[in-house]
Amino acid sequence: MLKSIILASQSPRRRELMLLLNIPFSSENPQIEEELDPSLPLVKAIEKIAIDKALDVFQHHPKSIVIGSDTVVVIDDVILGKPIDNEDAIRMLDLLSGKTHKVITGVCMISDKEKVVFHSISKVTFYPLTDAMIKSYVASNLPLDKAGAYGIQDRGALFIKSISGDYYTIMGLPIAEVSRRLRLMDGGS
Repeated sequence: MLKSIILASQSPRRRELMLLLNIPFSSENPQIEEELDPSLPLVKAIEKIAIDKALDVFQHHPKSIVIGSDTVVVIDDVILGKPIDNEDAIRMLDLLSGKTHKVITGVCMISDKEKVVFHSISKVTFYPLTDAMIKSYVASNLPLDKAGAYGIQDRGALFIKSISGDYYTIMGLPIAEVSRRLRLMDGGS
């Protein structure tokens, strides 16, 4: 029998992706500092935030399966998290304009029997963006809660020339891999 599943996130995009699994779940906001540990390799630091999110919620729900994740955008060795304000969003989009960047999502799935940690990397290439395009998008407030200051599922899609890798990694949760590993955690059902 499937345990209750809790998404350790209040992200509307991650909740939307979890709905694709067609199984009941709830979501809870983890109370952690989302700061990358500079002493770790980048992928491990992203996975650590996903682990911390999952563990924070799991300690209150030890009979559940808890899923935590974290996403960052990387361009030219510069890490882009969520912008702190409109000016930061403009700076990020200007950096991404006309270039290819990586989107890395780390995931931790934890139950009372096991902890599964993995990551997924996708590459995204932007068309060159004009200042007017960037300012119009930022004025919509759409980029303010997204790593790299854009959403592939909203008007940010208009900036994208190509992607390589998992689309849902870019949205913040590689849902096919989560589904596969969730079935394995639940005894293969």
